[in-house]
Amino acid sequence: MGRLRQFFRLSALRDDFETRLLAQEYRALLLDDHFDDGTHKELQSKCSELSTEICSRHYRHRH
Repeated sequence: MGRLRQFFRLSALRDDFETRLLAQEYRALLLDDHFDDGTHKELQSKCSELSTEICSRHYRHRH
């Protein structure tokens, strides 16, 4: 059951990242002025953490 829960947690995180990355891309396309609101660095950090977690196969259990 833990693996299934982990699968759904990672799927939800992937969907969240995808949505946020698309929003960031659309904003960059539509706006001439590029401003840094920290979203890029936050997403990059979270992606790095998840990549490390997935590669190590040591999953964090969230309560």
